[in-house]
Amino acid sequence: MNILLCEDDPNIATIARLALEHVGHHQVTWVADGNAAKSNAMTGQFDVILLDEMMPHKSGADVCNEIRQLGQPTAPIIFLSANPQTARVEEFRPMTVGYIAKPFDPLQLCSQIENILSSAVNNKAG
Repeated sequence: MNILLCEDDPNIATIARLALEHVGHHQVTWVADGNAAKSNAMTGQFDVILLDEMMPHKSGADVCNEIRQLGQPTAPIIFLSANPQTARVEEFRPMTVGYIAKPFDPLQLCSQIENILSSAVNNKAG
């Protein structure tokens, strides 16, 4: 899979990249702010977008809203966030296919992504 990782914390980004590249054998492009997240997401070259909720310049929610308003197809979006408030997660649900809470287990990150994507496909089919 070709993954766009949008994460402003370099330590978290490094852990996620190592897990995704070395455990899952995925290709990862890392960006650290909302503007770069939006412009990269719009290229359409990614299979999934991991989007941090809180980033500089634009929040993950703003990036999501702007992408969806343009109506261009983008990869499925999975939010990464340390904010586990249920109401906040529900607010994002229509724009995304899932949510991964931080801190995450690096050894489980790939399977979490695969499970979310599989569930999203099953929900569309059913």
